[in-house]
Amino acid sequence: MASFEFTANKSFLDGSGHPITIPKSQLAYEELRSLGLDHKHVLVTLPHGERYEAEIYHGTAGYGEYYQIRFTSGSPSLPSYLKLNDRLIVMLEKAAGRSHATLEYRA
Repeated sequence: MASFEFTANKSFLDGSGHPITIPKSQLAYEELRSLGLDHKHVLVTLPHGERYEAEIYHGTAGYGEYYQIRFTSGSPSLPSYLKLNDRLIVMLEKAAGRSHATLEYRA
């Protein structure tokens, strides 16, 4: 299992695909790859149990490579209880041959 901290931003709350960038400073991409969590399909579970299909996207920008979790199914909007600047923990794990991302509020 791997985890990182995430602060809900405008692109996550309002953007298409609700992107969550996986910060290299908190989770080395080599670790992401070694755990087998760098591939496409992932099931995302939000703090109140809502589930969304998503993908882990890999790209390169001017500052280098990056990974993002991007939602691919579910409602075009997120539940209203998620607010700008909410502090969350994203836990990534692989179980029963499937990748999961669980978002929980930070204590």
